[in-house]
Amino acid sequence: MERVPRDGTYIFLAGWVILVTGLTFAASAVVSMRVLAASLLVFGLLRAFLPAGAVPVIRSRFFDVASYCALALALAYLSGWADVALRS
Repeated sequence: MERVPRDGTYIFLAGWVILVTGLTFAASAVVSMRVLAASLLVFGLLRAFLPAGAVPVIRSRFFDVASYCALALALAYLSGWADVALRS
């Protein structure tokens, strides 16, 4: 039997996504994307080191960590162009 995270974990993640989305309007798209990239990196590290069931599982541990880290790096790299796209 596979353990699944508590409901509070999903509520926290949903609130975090809403907060990061609000940062886009309150601060800037660059700040929002960089916070999201840092969040994905932290989430990937949590997935790598916490036991099964502490964080949501999608595929294998390696695939999840690699996906989160790759997406975090891509968002961090592309965040510099976020304001340029909004000013056009």
